[in-house]
Amino acid sequence: MESSKLPNDVSVDRLQLTTVDRHAGLATAAAIPIVWPDVRIIKRICIAILTLLVLATCYLAQEILIPIVLALLLSLLLSPLVTLLERARLPRAAGSLLVILLLVGTALGSVILLAEPARDWVAGAPATIKTIQQRFESFRAPFKEAQEASKKIESLTQSTEKTPVVAAQPSLLEGFALGTPRVLSQIAAVLLLIYFFLSSGNGFLRRMVEIAPGLSEKKVVVSIARDVQSEMSSYLSMISVINLALGTATAIALVLLGVPNPLLWGALASVLNFAPYVGPAMTSLALALVGLTTFSTLGHALAVPGAFLLIAFIEGQLVTPILIGRKLALDPTAVFVWLLVWGWLWGIVGVLLAGPLIACLRIVCKHVDALSSLGIVIGDGQHSVTDHPR
Repeated sequence: MESSKLPNDVSVDRLQLTTVDRHAGLATAAAIPIVWPDVRIIKRICIAILTLLVLATCYLAQEILIPIVLALLLSLLLSPLVTLLERARLPRAAGSLLVILLLVGTALGSVILLAEPARDWVAGAPATIKTIQQRFESFRAPFKEAQEASKKIESLTQSTEKTPVVAAQPSLLEGFALGTPRVLSQIAAVLLLIYFFLSSGNGFLRRMVEIAPGLSEKKVVVSIARDVQSEMSSYLSMISVINLALGTATAIALVLLGVPNPLLWGALASVLNFAPYVGPAMTSLALALVGLTTFSTLGHALAVPGAFLLIAFIEGQLVTPILIGRKLALDPTAVFVWLLVWGWLWGIVGVLLAGPLIACLRIVCKHVDALSSLGIVIGDGQHSVTDHPR
């Protein structure tokens, strides 16, 4: 009887052990935490994908975006003048039209004033290049001998010579004639967009306020939008005045040095100074070539770019920090990378717009909490982007 009961007892014990093991397994499984993906990693991946999509859109739609961005920056630059006319009891639409007519008149006057010096410089460009080649002939002699030796070796190794086929290139006049209608259409589009931006006033801001869900959100949207608009407008106005003063000082220095066409080079220095670092470097190179082709002595020739570098140093280290302040100071590495990106996307127009765009982005980052980390990255590290009073 005992032997017959033994299997049943063993089976009961095994059943109990199995039940205990199952409960222990469930407890162990419940004790193991479920590992979810890090939200920060997912956020960074989404930001990287969004950045690539934005860059691709800017590259593919540059013919549409360039006039819009240029018109938006110019409207922010001109909005204080329109507001001043509106306070003088002039309707905003009429004031916007008057400001645009003033802008067009100033641009046409500048073109007429600089057309003859630019035409003379283009006509004398071959002689200028020849003069530069003669100046550097002694440096080019070893390279010229090596080039002639390589040509002789190639002629010995090649049994037959193929007649090179030279494709007919359009002349400068033909290229200008073909590109003029497109340029004029883009200028007309920019002027129309400027008028719409200026005449609309705070209409777009009112629509954004209506979208905000609550009263507190509406107040935040209004305060941020007005602060960003006022700071961007004052920055663009101040930097334009500074660049105009730099071009004027450069022209005066060139007159004192006896450089021909000083207004042309002063205007070039003023326009290129909108591109940080790259613009002054290009102006210095152009003035160095002008000095070498104009004057016979090396000291007098190097004084031309030297005078501009002195003026640019005073502007960059003294005038701009005093008038604009250090809160908009930017990291040089970030600025240079920014210039490379926009130069690759939009060419020379992107290089000229990159400086105002990154400064405007810095202003926006000061007011928007979600972009505070980006403001820290592009800033110089001396001031926090969240120090602006709300």
